[in-house]
Amino acid sequence: MPYDLVRLMARSQIRASDAERERAVETLRHCYADGRISDSELEERVERAYAARTRGELDALFADLPMQRARRHARAMGKMNRAALRAHASTYALVNGGLIGVWAATGAGPFWPGWPMGWWGAFLGWHWFTSRVVGRALGDRRRAQARRHHHSRALPR
Repeated sequence: MPYDLVRLMARSQIRASDAERERAVETLRHCYADGRISDSELEERVERAYAARTRGELDALFADLPMQRARRHARAMGKMNRAALRAHASTYALVNGGLIGVWAATGAGPFWPGWPMGWWGAFLGWHWFTSRVVGRALGDRRRAQARRHHHSRALPR
């Protein structure tokens, strides 16, 4: 915990790059599109973003706004899950290919590599299926939230 505070304080003193300023402005535009800030707040915060010298000044622009971390975390989790699935599939192919090689080299009797291939393949299929279901659920929830937000913005206030 103390390390996080020191790291956060050190981050706030680092000079901001032009790319970081542009990302901040883009995020502010998303917040405006979501109805979280008004026209005048957007203009003021965009001016402050372009004038910001440090990351701390950019972070201060979002102190009262919900962070977009959930979206970034969902993308990161999806990327990690795809990498894990690729690793599991390639390991499956490599090990079972080796088992088939051993089976063929030892006289090719009854096909005993079928047992580990079947069980392991079932678990690999389960990994693929659950990752698809979770990915679709997250995507459907994001789309539903976007639809709800779009409809709520269309109604007069």
